[in-house]
Amino acid sequence: IVKKFETKLARKLDCKYAVLTTSGSMAMLMSCIVAGISNNDEVIVPNRTWISTVHAPYLLGAKIKIADINNNSPLMDENKIEKLITKKTKVIIPVHMGGRCANMKTISKIAKKYNCFVIEDAAQALLSKNRDIKPGKFSDLTCYSFSVAKLISTGQGGFITTNNRKLYNQLKLIRTHGVENVIDVKYKWPKFGFNFRFNDILSSIGLEQLKQIDTKSRKLKTIYKKYYNGLKN
Repeated sequence: IVKKFETKLARKLDCKYAVLTTSGSMAMLMSCIVAGISNNDEVIVPNRTWISTVHAPYLLGAKIKIADINNNSPLMDENKIEKLITKKTKVIIPVHMGGRCANMKTISKIAKKYNCFVIEDAAQALLSKNRDIKPGKFSDLTCYSFSVAKLISTGQGGFITTNNRKLYNQLKLIRTHGVENVIDVKYKWPKFGFNFRFNDILSSIGLEQLKQIDTKSRKLKTIYKKYYNGLKN
């Protein structure tokens, strides 16, 4: 059921892969592990976010550098990023707040210029669009949350999306102590990991939540269509 939920999430978000885990915070931590963050690496985050965005790289020994947000929105100011980048900068973490998405095209260009990894914190931006661009198109990894205050909730939970098969395979290993099969362990751990596994019970709830989203979306489109037709008339 976990796999079924992951498949539906990936399809819904127009990405190749989705990996479920226990929370949005764990999704961020797993992503930071995959990015290879270690002692003395530098990570850039905006000064407007939930603290887990900072805690995840900090737990791995990274130095956190804070980027200002825009004057007219709670989103990372892409024009303030380059002055914070040094030879030690490893990852840039833009955060999408309240459904509003950061300027990922520009942030992605900056990251490529300086060979930085990009992890999107989209905990508050599930199914959001910015000029018809969804989170995940211009980053290596994108993290989402299923906590009680989110668009879809399973009580607790989260997931990561990516279009990179190599990163996807690493995430699956990290989620289960670095092994592919906990039943037939060969006592070889190719990747550092821990128990970050989701479960079938919460996945069942998530699948029903997805159905509700589709139903509500169709109803809203009908309402908006009638509203705009009324304005025209």
